[in-house]
Amino acid sequence: MASIIELLPRVVSEGRAEARRILDGVGGGSSRISLQTNELVIPNREQAQQELLDQQPIADNQWHNKLIYGDNLLAMQALLAGDPANGVESMRGKIDLIYIDPPYDSKADYRTKVVLPGADVESRPTVMEQFAYADTWSGELHIGGQREPIKGTLAYLRYMYPRLVLMRELLSEQGSFYFHIDYHIGAYVKVILDDIFGKERFKNEIIWTYNGGALPRGDYPRKHDAIFRYTISNNSVFNVAYRH
Repeated sequence: MASIIELLPRVVSEGRAEARRILDGVGGGSSRISLQTNELVIPNREQAQQELLDQQPIADNQWHNKLIYGDNLLAMQALLAGDPANGVESMRGKIDLIYIDPPYDSKADYRTKVVLPGADVESRPTVMEQFAYADTWSGELHIGGQREPIKGTLAYLRYMYPRLVLMRELLSEQGSFYFHIDYHIGAYVKVILDDIFGKERFKNEIIWTYNGGALPRGDYPRKHDAIFRYTISNNSVFNVAYRH
């Protein structure tokens, strides 16, 4: 199979096409994906008591620290579409901060395995959790006139591309986007982000250093991650951080 660099244009082309199909569906009103409220978490006891006294529970169309569980591609599609029938507006271009800390293409399987006398018990993730707990990737790509299976870094980038496009659509003119990644795939992610946001919208590469763990004898220690920051306009808000 061709190298990642040779196949990267196919990843970009198919990722763009998938994102365009989603955005066309949202814009045309054909999206039927909406967020379902399963549980309400009220910030404090006093507010909870007041809610009970007033008998005015938080409505689904009010944003009170919403925690969304599920595939973020579907969640973002619902956020972009909104739900006009129930008074839920679209969040397109209205989110001021997006920070993501996705898997790092480490090829690791984070599922829990417990060894008991005479038996092995493995905690398998749900369908929604399997991407987060098994950082191993597979998929398909159109290569040489047919669909071919792909794995590893190439599959990871194909998975991420349309999701990053939708995040850009959600970001406001004054917002910032942060992508937390490490050495496994950071260079490839930077190329993808430049393509989606524009190289001129790259603002910072923040180095996150840390200690702990073993020190290798035959190489330099890998003791940092990178956080790439992008904006979509010159009107982004930046608050200076101070150390006290």
